[in-house]
Formats: sequence, structure tokens, C-alpha cells
Amino acid sequence: MSKNVLIVGGGLGGLMLATLLGRQARKTGAFAVSLIDRAPVHVWKPMLHAFAAGTANAHEDGVPYLAQARRAGFTYLPGEFHAIDRNAKEVGIRMTGLDDGATDATRVPYDVLVIAIGSGSNDFGTPGVAEHCHCIDSLWGAEALNKTIRREIVKSAIRGGDIDIAVIGGGATGVEFVAETARLVDVGASYSGIDLRSRLQLTLLDAGDRILGGFPEDLADRVSAKLSELGVVVETGAKVTSADAAGFALAGGGRVDAAVRVWAAGVKAPAPLTGAIDLERAPSGQILVTPTLQAQSDPSIFALGDCTRFTPRGGQRPLPPTGQVARQQADHLAKAIPAFLRGEALADFAYRDMGSLVSLSQYGAYGSIAGRGPIPSVAIQGWFAKRAHRVFYRMHQFGLYGPVGGAIVMARDGLNSLIKPAVRFD
Repeated sequence: MSKNVLIVGGGLGGLMLATLLGRQARKTGAFAVSLIDRAPVHVWKPMLHAFAAGTANAHEDGVPYLAQARRAGFTYLPGEFHAIDRNAKEVGIRMTGLDDGATDATRVPYDVLVIAIGSGSNDFGTPGVAEHCHCIDSLWGAEALNKTIRREIVKSAIRGGDIDIAVIGGGATGVEFVAETARLVDVGASYSGIDLRSRLQLTLLDAGDRILGGFPEDLADRVSAKLSELGVVVETGAKVTSADAAGFALAGGGRVDAAVRVWAAGVKAPAPLTGAIDLERAPSGQILVTPTLQAQSDPSIFALGDCTRFTPRGGQRPLPPTGQVARQQADHLAKAIPAFLRGEALADFAYRDMGSLVSLSQYGAYGSIAGRGPIPSVAIQGWFAKRAHRVFYRMHQFGLYGPVGGAIVMARDGLNSLIKPAVRFD
């Protein structure tokens, strides 16, 4: 009788793992793979800021789970994860959005469970954030923010007045979002003939002493200088104490007012994980895992990506919640889980830092390639950095579609860039 491998969460790591395991399952028949996700379509999370700004279209870049399941050999189960029964080895999911308004619940058995449900924005309990700010941590959030921005642009074009947008959080998401928003307005102005660019008031605030705190300092300085060239007001050391319908209150009595308020500071475990399972977790709610990426108190449960807190042996800090970490963990588990089902000893996960990259839309890209041994890190920028940033996305597509499918998708994207507008107008 084949074993059941159940993956909860179809983000970058979860879908890649389901694809890799599904292909093995189709060949060997030794186990079956199922993937649970509440959305019908997978989107690449590092592109959420572009969907929010409207410089990319999720309907074109998304991957339907049903189609991918058929290609790769796994089963897609639509629903929202809400509980885990470790004794019965079952996961409870809710089927939401039914036409009659009802919510059906069902339980899915597993022999091996993989939790890959990503992360959500962490407002650190700041008053007013949940009620008055947009977050870029899901496709729904990105689409809602995009509608708000387009509404403000249309209001400015018809009635005049500034387009005020304030973003809290100077990490990669916040930085890349303000750059994409600048591009959105630039392209919109080229179509309308109205000087919308001079009306755009973009403010980026961070509580730290610089933006991109997880990146090399010289890279962060270059990015900050470029943002200033684009007209973005960058304020560091700006601690937000509360948010309201008009803007943000800062420690020390200052304020930043904005019609569009975006919270992109910090990550925490998503709401479905809180209270759903009695596993050891960090204060942020993330699951603490062993070096083999297994839950500390249950070896039949694995976890990967942003919902985990993992510090490598000898490391001084946990691995960051980035796409390259999730992808490497998916590759590792694609080998480890079949070995676990065969009763074999598991190797530790070994992370290889490939470097840091941040893209400022069409205005440039900056990054560093991590060194190895005596070879130091190398700073990159411009065309090469832009291509390197894009390569990671192409690797994801080729991993999902295979060599032929990946090449077709690349050709499709190239054709779309020639005939379609650079930003969304729908």
C-alpha cells in the first residue's frame, strides 16, 4: 500500500516540492502526493509587489494548480488548512466560497506531512495597521492594493492633486514596491499626457538605521541613492506608533500622512498556523525545525520556507524568509522524504547563499554574488544584476514546466512584452 505525502501550502517551496515528488511518484508508485491550497492559482511570491503596483499581471504569470497537478503527477485539494490531528495523522481543511454560503469541512490522512504555508505581514501589534493599511503578503492583498492605487491615479488625473503613498518597511518588498509604483505612474503619464509624475509623493519609512538591513551596507546605500533620484523620500529611524485613516503617527510626535498606506515591515507565521498544531514555535509563530527540516517533536512532519525558523549548525542567526531558501529546501526534501519513507537516515539541510539581489523595476538592479572560501563577494549592478534577478524566476518556471515547457513560457512572455501595455489598465 502506497504512503500518502500531504503538502499544505502551494507557494514557491510547496508547489516545487509537490512537482518534484509527484514526478517521482508517477514513476515509482511508491507513494502518492497531494497539495492543499485555498487559491486556485499559484503565483510567485517575489512578484507580489509587481502585482500590487500593476506592472505585472497575475492572470498571465499564475500557474493553475489543477493543470500543474496533472502535469506533475500529484493531486490538488482546494481548501483552507485549519487543524492537524497528530494522533490520527489527519489534516482538517475547509472548503470555502461555496455558492450556497456554506463551509464544508473534511479531513485528509497523511503518512508524511509537509507544512509550507509561507508567512504573513507582522504589524508587531501596532494600533490601526490591520484596519487602515494594505499588506503585500498574498495575491488578494496585492490585488486590493493595486485597485486602490489605480483609483488614486484616476482621481489625480481627473481632479488634480497629489498621489500620496507611504510604505512602512525598507526590506526588499518595500523597496521594490516603491520602484514599481514609480514606473506605474511614469507609464500611465506617457499614455495620458498628464504630468502625473510630479504629483506622485512616495515615502518609504524604516525603523532601522538604513533600508535593506539584511543586505550588504554598500548595496543598501546605492539603492537608497537611486530611490532618491526617483523622487522617493527615504526616512530611516522612523518608528511607527500607530496608523489611522490619514496616515502614520511616529515616535517623537511626527506624522506622515498618505491616502495609500502600505505595511511591508516584518513577517510572522500566517494566521492558520496559530493554534492549529502543538509543535514548538518561535515567538513569531514560525515552526522550529531540526537540521533535517523535521518538526522537533514529530519526525513525520516536515516544514519549509517562511513558516519555519531554522538556524544552521554553527550559524548565528536563522535563515532569512527568502525565495532561494525555500527553493533549496524543496530540492532537499524532494530527496529526503522518499528516503524517510524507506526508513533511511536523513542528511542535514545545507543552505548555500547565492547572494543578494534587489530590482528597482526598469530603473536598475543591485546585488552581490556570495563568495566561496578565499573568493570574496562581488558587487553587481545594472544589466547583469537585472538578468541575474530574472534568472531566479526563470529557474522556478523551468522547474515547474520542464525544459520544453519553460522555453515555451519564456517565448510567450517575450511576445507579450512586444504587444501588451507595460502596466495594467483593466
